[in-house]
Amino acid sequence: MKILIVKTSSLGDIIHTFPFIAELKRRFPDAQIDYAVEEPFSALLDAHPMIQNSICLSSQEWRKGQNLASLKDFIRRLRSETYDLLFDLQGNIKSGLVTRLARALKKIGFGYQTVAEWPNLLFTDTRVNPPKGKNIRHDYLYFLTSVFAEETNSPEQKVTLQISEKEKDLIDSMVRTCKPKVMVAAGAAWPNKTLPINDLKTFLHTFSSHTCFYFIWGNEEEKRGSEELHRTFKDRSILTPKLALPALQNLMAKMDLVVAMDSLPLHLAATTKVATFAFFGPSSGSKYAPNDQFVQGSCPYSVTFEKRCPHLRTCKTAECMKNFTFNLER
Repeated sequence: MKILIVKTSSLGDIIHTFPFIAELKRRFPDAQIDYAVEEPFSALLDAHPMIQNSICLSSQEWRKGQNLASLKDFIRRLRSETYDLLFDLQGNIKSGLVTRLARALKKIGFGYQTVAEWPNLLFTDTRVNPPKGKNIRHDYLYFLTSVFAEETNSPEQKVTLQISEKEKDLIDSMVRTCKPKVMVAAGAAWPNKTLPINDLKTFLHTFSSHTCFYFIWGNEEEKRGSEELHRTFKDRSILTPKLALPALQNLMAKMDLVVAMDSLPLHLAATTKVATFAFFGPSSGSKYAPNDQFVQGSCPYSVTFEKRCPHLRTCKTAECMKNFTFNLER
């Protein structure tokens, strides 16, 4: 059995497909599973033990007429295999073109009611409409339920991404004996998804004085926020170095809790057995949170949505991320 998954971006969305990959491998333990993905995100899949090959796009360069040799190589690699099954889990025009170029006996994608961009329908021959109101991970698993007419009832399998011995030693050197160990991701890709730093401080003060915090960061802005938190809790916190995602995932697995917003670290933590707690505002926790341990901010403008707020990128107040109350028990 040879299977190709088409999900070109983004990192968080790719991580949402990990339960789908695990379920594929459970059903077809000897299957070759390949993944078509944008090149900047391929390292995450290269570290995934169930993925054999990541086939990389560089679509932004190709649109500018740059690095066309890699386009030829991409098409050659994509068409070098004939897959038994292809799952287009993106549902837009770009993924549809990849699906069209690939060789596969059956090409499965979203149906008319749920596809992101309707031209994608031209490139699949089997279409699935996941029911509304389910978590995004269940949407992908529903593809298998629909195609194979069999419910997916097995517990979600976790995965350990592969890292080097040097990275293992670095992680071991950072792990303290204190309990509980709480990792905190202070940022998110979109500013409107980010809890104000002073509100995050207030929340962290609700934890026991024995708690050891690990403040992580991925860019300079997030680093500044984590440095401020580290100064606030200096006697019981660690400011981690910038870690590659597979190494960060392995460190997460040694935590007792990960606190985050709707962000890449939250979804990466969900691939391990660590508990998570998240703050959601302009995106739906019911749709994207890995478990029920989240709080959902309310919109003072009465905007409602199923997945993401239509004003996520344009709202000037981000009030939905400012109206939480912290009366949690220590």
